[in-house]
Amino acid sequence: MELLKSRTQRILIEAHRGAEGLAPENSWPALEAGLASGADFLEVDIQLSQDGIPFLHHHYSLPDGRLCGAVSWAEIETLRSNGLPFPRLSDVLDWIRSRETCLSLDLKCGFQPEECLSRAVLAALQKTGTHHKVMLLAWDHVELLKIKQSQPTVTTRALLAGRLTDYRAFLHTTQVDAVSLNYGIARPADVEQIHAAGAAALLGGLWQPDFGAAAQLGVDMLSWGNPLEARQALGYL
Repeated sequence: MELLKSRTQRILIEAHRGAEGLAPENSWPALEAGLASGADFLEVDIQLSQDGIPFLHHHYSLPDGRLCGAVSWAEIETLRSNGLPFPRLSDVLDWIRSRETCLSLDLKCGFQPEECLSRAVLAALQKTGTHHKVMLLAWDHVELLKIKQSQPTVTTRALLAGRLTDYRAFLHTTQVDAVSLNYGIARPADVEQIHAAGAAALLGGLWQPDFGAAAQLGVDMLSWGNPLEARQALGYL
């Protein structure tokens, strides 16, 4: 999976939560809108049901307050969020297989036994043959390392809450292929360290359409809820 701007010759655009600026987050309409908008990646959040079925949803709790991991998929698929059903990951993987764009799967590993979610996701990737279409990301860097150790060809990305003092050491330890940097605190020197280690950098957390910041930092990817807006600002339309 090619991520580096030095090779793609442009900043890749990731549609945040499917394309939350165009449709309800983590929904089929958001995925369709993100695809139609020309996003390079569709980023979605992955939760796990009580019986081990990965599905799209951001919060660890369902609309009725119960933890996702405490409810069976048979019941979850009868529930609605913003009036829409929860997409099952296996269905999304089948859908993305014949599309031009790729998926970024944000693994919500909390409130679950270690490796429970990642193993279910990896099994879904193997069953659908979509390893090459997917990047796995998480706040749990231990989980990402275990994914890389078991499946070295899977592309991974670490979510970071703040600046690191040594990105090279972090990348060596976690073996991730990319990191997400936060808008406002990332610096060009951080991106230079990341590139020197052979990894890619994504700029996320934008609360305003400051797409010039991505160009100034020299990042390889940009995450935004409305890919059309980002494409236009970056001169891709």
